[in-house]
Amino acid sequence: MPTKAELQARVDLLEKVNADLERMLARAQRELEGRLLPEEEQPNDITNTVRKWMHEYQLPWEVFWCADHHQWVDELCSSFPYDIYAECPGCRGEDKT
Repeated sequence: MPTKAELQARVDLLEKVNADLERMLARAQRELEGRLLPEEEQPNDITNTVRKWMHEYQLPWEVFWCADHHQWVDELCSSFPYDIYAECPGCRGEDKT
């Protein structure tokens, strides 16, 4: 029989999953209604490399966009997509090209 602590941990996990699903549903509804938030809209200048990665890994554009530097990622780590780590030139301290 599970302990009270184990049950509480399970409840906490399920509440987190539920909150994530609610956020995803709200975004999908905004997308269907054409009312995405500015930070959710896809930038117009997607590079060919990013398009290729999106198609190859079947991931959304958000994975390849650096929100901190407002640049596209141009380098993926060797274990991508298992370790979703990518860098833009700004993350590496290089000038925007």
